[in-house]
Amino acid sequence: MEFVRNYGKELVALAVPFVSLILNAIFQAKARLVQAIPHTFTFLVHEPLKDAEGKIIQPTQTAHTRSKLIGNTGQVTATGVEVVFNWKPQYINVWPPRHFDERIEADKRYSLLFGSLAPNEYLNIESLSINMNLPEVVLVRSDQCLAEAVEVYPQQVFPKWQRGMFVVLFFAGIGAVVYIAIIVLQFLVLGTPFGH
Repeated sequence: MEFVRNYGKELVALAVPFVSLILNAIFQAKARLVQAIPHTFTFLVHEPLKDAEGKIIQPTQTAHTRSKLIGNTGQVTATGVEVVFNWKPQYINVWPPRHFDERIEADKRYSLLFGSLAPNEYLNIESLSINMNLPEVVLVRSDQCLAEAVEVYPQQVFPKWQRGMFVVLFFAGIGAVVYIAIIVLQFLVLGTPFGH
C-alpha cells in the first residue's frame, strides 16, 4: 500500500497508454458478420406424388423451408461476402432483392457471392425444397471476417419513449461507474478520504 501511495502517479501514467491501446483495439471500427436461422419448417402436403404414367409413388409430399439471416453489425462495409451451401437448393430467394453471383464448386458445393454488405444491412436467404432435404449453409464469410452464428427469436418491439429511457439510464449508470472509479483511484493514489 505504501508503494502505491509513493508511486501512484507514475503507475497511473504507465497504465494510461496500455488502457488506451486496449480500448482502441476493442472499439476500432470493423466489419462484423452475423448469421442466424430465424425460421425453418416442414409442410406435410396431402397431395400424392405420381410418376409419368400417373401411378402413385407416395401418398403425401413434403416441402421444407428455411430462412437464413445474414447481417453486418459492424461499422465498416463487409466486401466479398460469400454464402456456401452443401449443394444447390431447389428454390432460393434473396430478400431484399439485390444482385448476386452464383458459383458451383468441383465438389458440387453452391455459393452465393455478394459484392458488399453495408453496416447494419441484412439479407434473408430463403430456400425451399420439395420431397428433398435442404442443404446446410457451411460457411458465411467476407474479405474481413467469418460470420458468427447467433440465436434469434421473435421479440416485442417496445415504444420509442421506453427505448429512450433505457438509453438515458444506461449512460447515467456508466457515468456513475466512471465517477466511482475516479473517487477510488483518488483515494488509492492520493490518500484522500471519501467525501473530501
